[in-house]
Amino acid sequence: MSNPSGQRQQCLMEIGGTGQIAYGDSCPMPLTGQQATITSVPNGTFAPNLYVNGKDSGTFMIMGGSISGMVGAFRLEGSKHMTTRTAPGADIEWTRSSSETPMRSAAASQVLPGQIQWPMGDVPAIAQRAVAYVRKKWQADAFLTSIQLERTSDVSNAQSPEGGVLVEFSFYSPGQQQTLTYMPNSPASELMPGSSADPRDERALPASFVDLPAAVTKLRAKGMRGVRIQSAHLENYGRGSYAAGDIGVFGTEWVIKSALDEEGAVLAELPDQNDARLSNPDQSGEGGQAGNLIHVEIAGLRNNRGQVYCQLFRSAQNFPSNSDGNAASTASTIRNRRAGCDFENQDPGSYAVLVFHDEDSTHVLELSPNGTPREGVGLSNNPSAASGLPSYDAAKFPYRAGTLNLTINMKYPSMPVPDAARSFSASADANASLIGFAFVDGSVTGQGSRAKLPAGTRIYPPGSTITGTDGCPTTRYHTDGMIVAVIDYQGRPTAGSLAVTRHPASGGQFNNAPYYLDLDPGRTLQFLGPIFKNGSYDVRFQYDFSSGRGKTLSARFALARSCPIP
Repeated sequence: MSNPSGQRQQCLMEIGGTGQIAYGDSCPMPLTGQQATITSVPNGTFAPNLYVNGKDSGTFMIMGGSISGMVGAFRLEGSKHMTTRTAPGADIEWTRSSSETPMRSAAASQVLPGQIQWPMGDVPAIAQRAVAYVRKKWQADAFLTSIQLERTSDVSNAQSPEGGVLVEFSFYSPGQQQTLTYMPNSPASELMPGSSADPRDERALPASFVDLPAAVTKLRAKGMRGVRIQSAHLENYGRGSYAAGDIGVFGTEWVIKSALDEEGAVLAELPDQNDARLSNPDQSGEGGQAGNLIHVEIAGLRNNRGQVYCQLFRSAQNFPSNSDGNAASTASTIRNRRAGCDFENQDPGSYAVLVFHDEDSTHVLELSPNGTPREGVGLSNNPSAASGLPSYDAAKFPYRAGTLNLTINMKYPSMPVPDAARSFSASADANASLIGFAFVDGSVTGQGSRAKLPAGTRIYPPGSTITGTDGCPTTRYHTDGMIVAVIDYQGRPTAGSLAVTRHPASGGQFNNAPYYLDLDPGRTLQFLGPIFKNGSYDVRFQYDFSSGRGKTLSARFALARSCPIP
């Protein structure tokens, strides 16, 4: 016979007295290892399009296994030879032989013992033999994706002291993008090709993993009460997977069910991490996410200035800058040089957490041109940063379900970035001047900080006392007479903050919340809010936080005007 590659291959078919047939392991796909029932008639009933009247002896039909429904014509030549045809021009020559011993699948003895213990042991070695057999018989690039073991009173392909066991291996071929189910020594069929599959959903099992008896022992230590194990399933689970409704699973895991309907999961990756979890029936059906929490504690902060930003990365994409905003991000207030952040309702998967101390309130991680951080940074797993910012893989950790507590130590640059490595002028060259204050209308403030002062606008220098009707609003909605701080800046782009303390003439004192602004070389206008009442105003401007503390400028102005009511 011709195999799928077009090569000639010998095939052995056994036919029993009651019409039972079995194909040997030497047969090409899809016949190899198949068992079924064959029926024949001395005419063309089953395959009239293939039957040649006066030449063929009859037609046949096969029922059972993955070749169920196969039909063809046959021709007998004496008592020793037969020709079959299942497609036009595809004649197969058969020579009759006899054997007193029924044919037995070679794969059954090579891969799976006929008698096993339960729960079945030596699963990693059996799996390796299954991989070798399927690659030889099906596709050379096939890899194992899952193993299903189950006690059954129906069709089984292994026997244990507790009865029949169904052993099933699932494979995937990247080259063909096809799946295949392999059941060694199955009375139905051994190799059953499946359908096409998305490569992103097919993950290979490792060659070595925690054996099933050891996984069962771990669940018993966690409180599994059922003496008898009903089933076990091994799979390399992807992100967002759950078992029994509420057990988060990720990576290579055994999911095991007892005869009491208890379910548990055991991490099967080596080296053994002794990770086993039982299902909580009170949470079944809730999707498992409601109680999922990744909590991060940040230690080692050098001061209480600014905020700490925490970012949760699901992949190495845009790590560490998060330029596309793909990572979940949250900010935390610093108290007593410590901070914390939470990421709730996370699916099982692999993650990496990056935290940075935003002392200068730029709200982004500042990196030098060579990619090294210019401010305090910490990563999950606390990898060494001696040679620069570690990679995503160094910070990656697995998360499955429940609450995971992480502690991340903040690490600061040991020295300023050398001038030669900077693409902008050094911090020492960053200089700003608080030129003074001006009154504008809404058409100017609406343009933001890069707006230009209209020609002829008067700038009041710091220390001015503004009297008369200078800058008074002229509309009932106060859409003019808006006061702005005028700032001139030279240096690399940086950030600043500006706070106003007001001392109204009517008494008391109160502060405006700080305004945060971006500084580029040139002139910046910062709107100071609706300031109309007479009194003195203290303005505190800070900028260029690259050295930690930042530079500070202060100014004062006073309003002593007599503004008419518009």
